[in-house]
Amino acid sequence: MRAADAVLTAQPMTPPSPSFNADFAVFRDPASGAALRHDGDALVAPDGTRHPIVAGIPRFVPQGNYADDFGAQWNRFPRTQLDSHTGLPITRDRLARCLNGELERLAGKRVLEAGSGAGRFTEVLLAAGAEVHSFDFSGAVTANAANNGHNAALSLAQGDIRQPPYPAASYDYVVCLGVIQHTPDPEQSIAALWRMVKPGGRLVIDHYRFRWRFALPTPIGDAASVYRWAILRLPPERRAGIVQRIVDFWFPVHWRWKDSLTMQRLIRRFSPLRFYYPDLPLKDRAMHYEWSLLDTHDSTTDYFKHLRGPEAIRATLESLGAEQIKVEIGGNGVEAWCVKPL
Repeated sequence: MRAADAVLTAQPMTPPSPSFNADFAVFRDPASGAALRHDGDALVAPDGTRHPIVAGIPRFVPQGNYADDFGAQWNRFPRTQLDSHTGLPITRDRLARCLNGELERLAGKRVLEAGSGAGRFTEVLLAAGAEVHSFDFSGAVTANAANNGHNAALSLAQGDIRQPPYPAASYDYVVCLGVIQHTPDPEQSIAALWRMVKPGGRLVIDHYRFRWRFALPTPIGDAASVYRWAILRLPPERRAGIVQRIVDFWFPVHWRWKDSLTMQRLIRRFSPLRFYYPDLPLKDRAMHYEWSLLDTHDSTTDYFKHLRGPEAIRATLESLGAEQIKVEIGGNGVEAWCVKPL
């Protein structure tokens, strides 16, 4: 059995008894912000627009969009990055850092999570005692429902970050990690999230960092940009298989030289692999392979990939009137935390 086969058959999931979306009254019409009427298998806006409910999840965007590769990815790897699956606090530690040390203050707070993926951060937010309203542009919400749908404190929808299907200015925390760089206009996305923060609330975001090695092609810069250019020109149904073949070729090379920083730097001039040894304390070779396969797919099939420096993120937050702005380099690139004035 190949390593890839072992990974792809290692995560059987038994969907929990659903408790999420106990109250559809929390949702709002994305276009108007108006309250919605629950009518059978849909939520209906005052103007008659019907938003279908599929598998218990309201869908406020058309099926089939630029995030389809992400949706397929998270349903293929639904538990890979969950702390409950790895037995490691990787996601919790990242979220605690981005929350500026306020993770323990979330009990009883209302949190909006934009871009849930399979629910790695959703899981931690719920465990902290928060009421979590979560949405994703892609079909990844199905994976999140399977992972966290047993929790009645979860509200889950498929929606657009530019028009969140929830009430504006009503959240103690708005959290968006690993998402903004993949949206059509990062500044527009940040502004839309800012509208959701209530006075005195916090906005927590991150963004890929601009660095010349990411902007220039191999062998001067990052090899993934060339692979991504080629992969995005393939039919969508072929992309995952091609990425897996690429990872199966390059992963043994990275692993062979895993203890040599010099060799890793050289290999990365030609390899698109996302390789986390020794940066993440993953348990073994199989787990490193699984994360590499997931994140290499993530980084070579994203339709939008924007880069911003910390100065640009700070300038955007200042233009919105944010206070106590904290912008640091870390994690995905640039991490930011700020407060909405009372």
